[in-house]
Amino acid sequence: MMKHLFNGIALAFQFFSVVPVRKELPLEKKDVTAMYAGLPLLGALLGSASLFIVFILRDYTEESPLLAAFLVVLFLAAATGGLHLDGLADVGDAYFSYQDRERRLEIMGDPRIGAFGTMVLLFAVLGKIIVAAELIDELPLVVLILIPVLSRIGLLLLFSTTQSAKNNGLASFFRQRADGKWLLFAACLYLLISGSLLIYWLGLVPAAVILLSFLFALWVYRKWCLRQFGGVTGDLFGAYIEGAELLLWTALLFFI
Repeated sequence: MMKHLFNGIALAFQFFSVVPVRKELPLEKKDVTAMYAGLPLLGALLGSASLFIVFILRDYTEESPLLAAFLVVLFLAAATGGLHLDGLADVGDAYFSYQDRERRLEIMGDPRIGAFGTMVLLFAVLGKIIVAAELIDELPLVVLILIPVLSRIGLLLLFSTTQSAKNNGLASFFRQRADGKWLLFAACLYLLISGSLLIYWLGLVPAAVILLSFLFALWVYRKWCLRQFGGVTGDLFGAYIEGAELLLWTALLFFI
């Protein structure tokens, strides 16, 4: 059991971060399941690093919150190898092509970025920087840890409850090998822990509003993926991570 757990965490770093894991790891069912279950832990590490960046700049320098926000967004993009931003751009190109479902899936598989993908990417990145800059002086810093954690909990819920849109690609491969029921249980457990921490740090009402907004947005996004693409893909997962983090930043701005 512990072997599969450590393999899964190593796989999470190997596939979803730029941390060099120079080892060929098994991709058996338990390993892939542990990999996805480890994503919120990877999110906690990313959030902790973001907290450290903001703490140093906010408390030990005279730099503006805008610089801290920019560095946090830059760090998150660099630490994940731009993987989620790439997915967001691909989804933007596919959706705004206004083609049929099959053609949209083909467009998402194209490595080139188009005009709509570029615009979606710019709006998302600038939006995160602006909202984060507004929040940084007011936000309890520990909450920074939970933003990438919650986005990856949402990813687990989406991954474990939604069919793949196509039969090829890494997301489909992992979907076939992972234990969806176990991941759904893990996601609910993570959500309970994260929700409890939010209540402790922010209070019951703000935490409840933020969590309900987060879950409602996840439900809407899942319905949208099924209607527009027939399921989910790796790009749609990446787009979800970026969108969920922007939503969480915005919800914190309005409700704390």
